[in-house]
Parts: sequence; structure tokens; C-alpha cells
Amino acid sequence: MKYIICDFAISNWGKTKTLIKVIEILKTKVKPTIEEQIGEDKFAFFDINKKKFAINTQGDPNSYLEKGLERAIDMNADIIVCASRTKGATVNYIYNYAKNGYEIIWFSNFHADDVNFTNTSLLNDLTAKSIVKLLFDLE
Repeated sequence: MKYIICDFAISNWGKTKTLIKVIEILKTKVKPTIEEQIGEDKFAFFDINKKKFAINTQGDPNSYLEKGLERAIDMNADIIVCASRTKGATVNYIYNYAKNGYEIIWFSNFHADDVNFTNTSLLNDLTAKSIVKLLFDLE
């Protein structure tokens, strides 16, 4: 089975920082086949244990999301990890590209409601580690 794992949330929820952390964790296991900086965002492709992973941190409307999904599918990624808003064009992109034989898994970052909570990095790290575990547990 192939998967699109999508971090979906409103803007400024930590999606990009979390997915960049996923890339950093995967880089401790193997050098990426591709790693490109796109503004503040990244696209990375990994081949680990005969599984192909594509991670695209852009999830805003009119961003690299659609091109990144297309690119990941063209590269025959087994698992695509990306970001998306909660509705609108970005969600539509996910559904459209999933028609290429991918099952979608939606999730959202751990997030604190308290505006005084200052350790969002801890929550993003925990979310990233959970995503990486999921990547290797999926068959």
C-alpha cells in the first residue's frame, strides 16, 4: 500500500517546522537522494530499506505543494509526507493526487491552547518522532 501522510492545520500551527524535523531525523539514518531548499521550506526524497519517502514541507495555497506531490508520485514514492491547510485548494490537491493509488492518513501537530506556552519546539519534536515511527511501521 502507498500512503500520503498529511499534517493538516491552520496557518502558524507548526507544520513546516515539524516536517523539517522529520527530514532531519531521517538524515540521521541515510543521506537523502534529493534535498532542496524552497524558500523557508524543503523537499526531500529518501530511499531507506527499499522504501521511498518524499517529504514536502510546503502546505500553503499557491505553494510548492501541488508540484511536490506530482514530483513525489513521478518518483514512485511509497510514502509522501506533506502539509496542508484544513480546507480549500490544499486539501483538494491531496485528494486529487491520492487517486494515484495512495491512501491518505491525516494528522495534526500536538499544540497547546495556552498562548503563554513557550515550548512549542517540544511539541513539534514529539510530532516529528511520531511521524517517523509511523513511516517505518506502515507496510
